[in-house]
Amino acid sequence: MRHRCLGSFEGQDAMEEITRRILTLDSNVFVAAMKADEPQREKCTEIIEKVPDLFLLAEPSVVYQEVCGTLARKIGLDEANTAKEHLDRMIQPRMLSICDRDLCASAFSLCSEYKIYTIDALYLQVALTNHAILVSLDKEDFIDKLKNTKLPIEAYTVYEFPY
Repeated sequence: MRHRCLGSFEGQDAMEEITRRILTLDSNVFVAAMKADEPQREKCTEIIEKVPDLFLLAEPSVVYQEVCGTLARKIGLDEANTAKEHLDRMIQPRMLSICDRDLCASAFSLCSEYKIYTIDALYLQVALTNHAILVSLDKEDFIDKLKNTKLPIEAYTVYEFPY
């Protein structure tokens, strides 16, 4: 499922980027990788470490608030700032979908169609738009609801992620 057109990249970078698959990670994957007491930390870290060698990230801009805000509240501001720096390095600006009116308007119908939470619909919309592989820790309320449909993208829990 390689997808970006060469017109949007330049030279050798274009060839390298076109061979990488696109990945959308739910914020809970980033948070779990940063928290020492998370049982899923190792698997989440393993997936994140595949960026940028094997995957490009496509994320909604709300990922910053979800990840950094959660870490600031649960662990501390230093960890939140570290997470922001990691996100800045991992997410190329052209792959960050701004959570504006258009994105929100295109995503809200997904809540009804898949019976998912509003914030999950933003991640799903970004994954659909970018033909990305979607990964989340939320099995029952998110990934399982998608798997029972004819979703045009791959969707996995962290433990199911086959790459």
